Amino acid sequence: MKISLRKKVLGLTFICVFSIAAVISILSITHIISRGEERISAYRATLLSEKKQQIKGYVDMAVRVLEKMSPEDGKKVIKNMRYGQNGYLWINDFNNVMISHPDPRLEGKDQSDLRDPNGVYILREITRVCREKGEGYLNYMWKVPGQEEMKPKLSFAKAIPARNWIVGTGIYVDDIDAAVARERTLISTEVSSSIAQYIAISLTVLVLMQIMAFFLVNRFIAGPIEAITGKLKNFNNDLTITVPVTTSDEVGELARWFNEHIGGLQQIIGKVSGITDQIHSHVGVIASTMDQQSGFSTQLSSSVVEISSTMEEFTSTASQIAQHSQGVVERADKTLEDTKFGAAEVENLSFKVNDLSSNIQANLTEIVELGRKSKEINKVMEIINNIANQTKLIAFNAALEAASAGEAGKRFGVVAVEIRRLADSVVESTSEIEGKITEILDSVNRLVMSSEKSFQLIQEGQDYASHTVAMLIESVDGVEETTDAARQISLSTQQQQIASSQVVLALKDIEQGVRYATNSIHQTNTVTDELMELSGQLRNLVSMFKVGPGDDGPGASLPRETPAT
Repeated sequence: MKISLRKKVLGLTFICVFSIAAVISILSITHIISRGEERISAYRATLLSEKKQQIKGYVDMAVRVLEKMSPEDGKKVIKNMRYGQNGYLWINDFNNVMISHPDPRLEGKDQSDLRDPNGVYILREITRVCREKGEGYLNYMWKVPGQEEMKPKLSFAKAIPARNWIVGTGIYVDDIDAAVARERTLISTEVSSSIAQYIAISLTVLVLMQIMAFFLVNRFIAGPIEAITGKLKNFNNDLTITVPVTTSDEVGELARWFNEHIGGLQQIIGKVSGITDQIHSHVGVIASTMDQQSGFSTQLSSSVVEISSTMEEFTSTASQIAQHSQGVVERADKTLEDTKFGAAEVENLSFKVNDLSSNIQANLTEIVELGRKSKEINKVMEIINNIANQTKLIAFNAALEAASAGEAGKRFGVVAVEIRRLADSVVESTSEIEGKITEILDSVNRLVMSSEKSFQLIQEGQDYASHTVAMLIESVDGVEETTDAARQISLSTQQQQIASSQVVLALKDIEQGVRYATNSIHQTNTVTDELMELSGQLRNLVSMFKVGPGDDGPGASLPRETPAT
C-alpha cells in the first residue's frame, strides 16, 4: 500500500499531538481524581475528628464531675448519665473489672475476655492505652442497643489514677460512612464535569493543531517535494534539468544539493564518454596482444610436453641403469665376500697342512725311534735265546744226573724234562717273536719311506697353499677396488636418476604453469571480449544523456551497434 509523504507527516503529527493531548488529559484527570479523593479523605477525617472531640468532651466532663464526688455517688452519676440517642459512659478498674455500667449484668465482673467479632479485646486494649498514655481511643465493633447488628464504634477512655478507675464512652461511627458516601457522589459529579471539560478542550486543541500542521506541511514540505518530484518525473536523461528552490530548510537544501550533483554528474558523464572511447580502443589492442600470447603459450606448452616426454624416457633409462648398477654392486659385494671367505678357508687349510706336516714329522720321528727300539728287541731276543740254550743244556745235565740217581732222581728228572720243554717253547716263541719283529721292522721301514714321501708332498702342498693365499689376497684387493668403483657408479647413477626426476617434476610444474597461463589467457580473452561488449554498451548508455542545451548527448555521434571482437 502506497502512502504519500503528506499523509505520513500528517499522521505522525496527529499521533504526536494526540499523544501529548492524551497524556495531558490523563494527567489532568488523574489530578482531578486525586483531589477528589483528598477531599473525601479530608471530609472523613473532619467528621471523625468531630466525633473524637465529642466523646472526649463527654469523658473529660465526667472525670471533672467524678473528682468532686464520692466514689459511690460518682458510680451512680456515671451509670445514669446519657447523651444523644444511645450515648452512655462506664467505669472499670485497671484489672478490667466493670465498676459502673448501664447494664447491671456487667458490673462487678472481670471483662478481660470481652472482645468483638474481629478478635479485639476491648477492655484489655483500653486499659493498656490508659496505663501507657493516661487516655486514648479504640476502634471496634459493637451491638446497637435493642438490635443484633454489629456496627463500628469509636471509644475514648481516660484514667483516674487516684481512684484506680478508667472512665470511658463510645459512639457509633457508621453515620460517617453514609456522610462520606454522599460527599463522594457530589465530588464524583464535579470530577466528571471537569473531565468532560478537559476532553473537549483537548479535542479542540487537537483539531486546531492538525489544521495548522496540514497547512504547514503543504507549504513547506509536501509542496516543494511535489515540485521536485514533478521535475524528476520529466527527467528523460536530461542532465540540464534543475529543480526549484522555494525554501531555506532541509527540503530547500535537498533541492540545492540535487542541482549541484546534477551539474557534477554532467561533468562526469562527459568524462566517462571520452574514457569509454579510450577503453574501447585499448581493449581491442589488449585482445590482439592476448591472441598472440595465447599462440605463443600453446607452442611453449607443446615444447614443454615434448621435453617432459624425453626427460621421462631418460629418467626411465637412468632408473634401469641404476637398478643394473645396484645389481653389479650386489654381485661384487657377494664376490668380495666369497673371495674373502675362500682366502680364509685356504689360509685355514695352510694352517691345517702345517699342523699335519708337524704331526707327520713327529710320527716319522716316533717310527724311526720305534725301529731303533725294535732293533734293541732283537738284542734282547738273542739274550733270551742264549738263556734258553743254556737252560736246555742245564736241563740236559739235570736229566743225566737224575738218571744216574735212580729212583731218587725220577722226580727231578721230570722237572728237568719240563724245564727243557719250557726252554724249547721259549726258543720257539723267541723265533716267532723274531719273525714278527722282522715283519714290524719291515713295516716300519716302509712307513718311514711313505711318511717321508707324504711329508715331501705336504711340503709342496703347503707351498702351493701359501702361493694361493697370496693370489687370493691380491684378488680380494682387486675385488674391493671393483666393488668401490661399482658402488660409485651406482651412486652416480642414482644421483643422475634423482636429478632427472627433479627435472621431470620441474618440467611438469612448468607445463602446468603454462597450461594455467594458457587458461588464464583464454579467460582474459573472454573477459576482454566481454569488456569490449560492455564498453560498447557503456558508450550507448552515455550517449543517452543530454549534457548541454540543444545537444543530443556526448555520445550521439558514436556508433550505436556493439563492435565485434
